[in-house]
Amino acid sequence: MIRTLSIVVLLGLVLCDESSASSIAYAKVKMGRTVAHTVTVNLADPQVRVTVALAKGGAGSSESFKSIVRRVHPAAAITGTFFDTKTLIPTGDIALFGTVVHSGCIGSALCIDHENKASVVPIRKGRQQKWAGYETVLCAGPTLVAKGKVAIALKHEGFRRSLCAPARRTAVGITKAGKLLIVAINRDASLYQIAKVMVKLHTVDAVCLDGGSSTGFYHDGRFLAMPSRSLTNCLLVYATPADYRMAKSELAPARLFASAETLTLEELFSNIPLAIGNAFAPLPVRGR
Repeated sequence: MIRTLSIVVLLGLVLCDESSASSIAYAKVKMGRTVAHTVTVNLADPQVRVTVALAKGGAGSSESFKSIVRRVHPAAAITGTFFDTKTLIPTGDIALFGTVVHSGCIGSALCIDHENKASVVPIRKGRQQKWAGYETVLCAGPTLVAKGKVAIALKHEGFRRSLCAPARRTAVGITKAGKLLIVAINRDASLYQIAKVMVKLHTVDAVCLDGGSSTGFYHDGRFLAMPSRSLTNCLLVYATPADYRMAKSELAPARLFASAETLTLEELFSNIPLAIGNAFAPLPVRGR
């Protein structure tokens, strides 16, 4: 009887692992001359988790993409939000496990709530609610797709037009079925081109992530796009809650979980150097 029960439990665990694996599915998609690496994440699977990792030293430090992935062991990973190349400070808000661990100043946010549902939230609305009710937040941008249509408004979101120039691209979107889609294009593409790709992949809302020499993409042991520079943050997918919880101590310095607070805009601009972000409109532009 005990042996039979053990076999049933083991079989259940195997089926659970297979279900989680199938909920994080890779595909290589070709659209004309554009080839995109994609991972579709079924957020309806209660096993799956989406989060963010900071470089080992937190904001103001950087780490190679390969080192971050090997340290935090995700099922999939992609470049996160922009950062200033001198100060190494990310430009957007970041929240992990329901705690804001970094406050930025621009971008629309990818948000995952406590029920594992994804949404794209404009920065103004996010500031008003201070990301209450969300498990994970990553402010990136600019917006690429809204309500299923291309919707790029750089000036409105505080980005410079120079961001339109062709570059390697990464993006994240939410499909009509509520699934999360992460995408990397390893050759130069404009913002409009990556937006069109996201529309053709049936996203209803999508935002751009950092790209150019920061473009990184990983799935199931394979590095499908490798940045030529170190990064400050990455967006991650985990196949099980256990993997997600085990990674917590490596995703951000423990002190940030203990003392992190959401800053007011006045505090934010008084504490963050004016060099932030190649993409931030009032600031000088440097090549990514």
